[in-house]
Amino acid sequence: MTALPLTPPARAAAPGRFALLLLLLLLAVLAGRPPQLKGDASEYTLMTLAVANHATPEIRAGDLAAARTLLPAYFDADLDRLEQGLRDDAQVPLRGFYRSLHGQVQALHFFAYSALAALPFKLLQAAGQDPFKCYLALNLACVFVLGMSLLRVFGSAPRALFGLALFMLCGGWLYLDWSSPELMTASLLLSALLLNTAGAPLLAGALGGLAALQNPTAVFFLGFAPLLQLCQDYRADAGWRAALGAGLRPRRLLGLALGLAVFALAPLFNLYQFGLPSLIAKVATDVSLMSAVRLFSFYFDLNQGMLVAVPALALWLLAWTGRDGAGAGLAGARRLAMLLLAVAMTLALAVPTLAIHNWNSSAAGVMRYAFWSAMPLLYVLLWQLRASPAWPLPALLALLALQALATANARRYDSLEFSPLAQAVLRRAPAWYNPEPELFAERVQHGEVELTPERITTYEQDGKRVKTMYNRANLDAAQSLCGAGRALAADNLARDSAGLWRYVDGALRCVDAGAPALRYRLAEFLAADGVQLAAGWSRPESGGGIWNGSWSDGDSSSVTLALPAGGRYAGLLVIGHYFDGNGRTRVRINGRDLGWQRLRELPLLPLPAGATALTLQLDHEAPYQPPAGQADRRRIAFFLQEIALQPAPPQPDGRPGGPP
Repeated sequence: MTALPLTPPARAAAPGRFALLLLLLLLAVLAGRPPQLKGDASEYTLMTLAVANHATPEIRAGDLAAARTLLPAYFDADLDRLEQGLRDDAQVPLRGFYRSLHGQVQALHFFAYSALAALPFKLLQAAGQDPFKCYLALNLACVFVLGMSLLRVFGSAPRALFGLALFMLCGGWLYLDWSSPELMTASLLLSALLLNTAGAPLLAGALGGLAALQNPTAVFFLGFAPLLQLCQDYRADAGWRAALGAGLRPRRLLGLALGLAVFALAPLFNLYQFGLPSLIAKVATDVSLMSAVRLFSFYFDLNQGMLVAVPALALWLLAWTGRDGAGAGLAGARRLAMLLLAVAMTLALAVPTLAIHNWNSSAAGVMRYAFWSAMPLLYVLLWQLRASPAWPLPALLALLALQALATANARRYDSLEFSPLAQAVLRRAPAWYNPEPELFAERVQHGEVELTPERITTYEQDGKRVKTMYNRANLDAAQSLCGAGRALAADNLARDSAGLWRYVDGALRCVDAGAPALRYRLAEFLAADGVQLAAGWSRPESGGGIWNGSWSDGDSSSVTLALPAGGRYAGLLVIGHYFDGNGRTRVRINGRDLGWQRLRELPLLPLPAGATALTLQLDHEAPYQPPAGQADRRRIAFFLQEIALQPAPPQPDGRPGGPP
């Protein structure tokens, strides 16, 4: 087998001319487009003002006064609250702004993007232009860097312009105007990937580090860049050892070290200012939110999914990688390995984002994180084209045209409504589309909502119920949907989603409920009415909402309750939530060991046949160990909100059935 000829192409004959042409084109875009303050605009604009005014990201009263004269009026409410918070020495003067260990108020985000924007801010202000075009100017500067990187890789101005056009049609145009770092991360990450395999590891490392300053998961570039380079360096006649040796050359190691050093600026700054490496990770993420549903949504959601935004790119890669079939030899194996690495890199970039609180954050079609996470896929396509002496022009024009259609489609809707494609699927095949629950609720309501278990969301088209979403922890949901004494029939078209949420498609079928559920909550715990919290429980407490109940105390806790005679029950639900470090409980009912159960997922626990009373024993996974000197000595693990005996769900004919 012989290797593909992967030596870098000759340098462009006139890079200065290309740079001038590209610069003029980008300046024309800057002159012709108004500023758009989108994407955490309050945080980034105030940090830019602060850096421009006094070269620090600290938000001061003078910065707020300047902001009132420069920002649109819809920022006034936030400025009022932030100003009051400064006067009150509040720890959190405004959502998104926090007081540091040194008493300064700073935005939640790292300030690098705003600091880079401060220079065009001052230049535009001095020229009498709207200074908040600075973000467009900075984004265009990043596009310029990408253009010059493409020229170095391809050695051809037309090919570099094609690569730039494809980048813009894979999300770049959608986020070009935003006053947030999505385009900066995407363009610098793509530039770093290209330059790394084109023999410029130092520049690649610096750009990769810059890409990760605002979106830290982009640091995975430093792990995947050597692997991608290894695929390119491998030669059948030299073997893997030679390819590995090429990757360990001093310049390559220095490039990775440079990227890591640039990336480290943000966590080191956060350590100094807030005492932890990432303030955002602490206040804006929750690992319990990570789920397969969110991961599927990241790629395939019909509004914001990555592959919905880059459909032609994905199809091209699949077709190109498999075009030669089994006889492709080393060239085909190299293409497949590069594609698999790129897919793995998108996963590495995607998975940490699954923990963010606001999954339905403001977006321009494709989700912000999915935009820059798609860059490894675009890199592989451009890398394959770099190795191809003759480009398939008709196919590439079709690729651009299809991506242009995808971009135009993305501009037709926003994150608080269903896209035309999503509406069409919901109309014709609602069972095929079950969005992540937050996405569904906010698109139906056309606004931000608090996704509490009590919420029931119904989507209708032309006055007909299309899809209903409720939470399984809401034991009153069936009564709310069907009316008193009624319940959802077992033959409804239902599908479970993340966080105990359940979808029901089409019109609801309801039947007589039969016996109601028996529910034991705070009032019953306090009065010992039908239920007895025995050993291993703290005194029941009333904290409101999910904090009405009792904490476990110790390694195990037990509960006893009587079973009413003649009742037909499908099983027992134990409803509550865990303290940090706990996620499961060993359950025994009347001595029968049911194994370790994740009670947050509401497993229906089977009841012993013929029993008239139940003894429930809960063995806790990792009770909290209070440190010496702490006044509260409880060893808490699980907070019990409710115990419910679930009646067997009725069948369509009204007869009792089995477990739901």
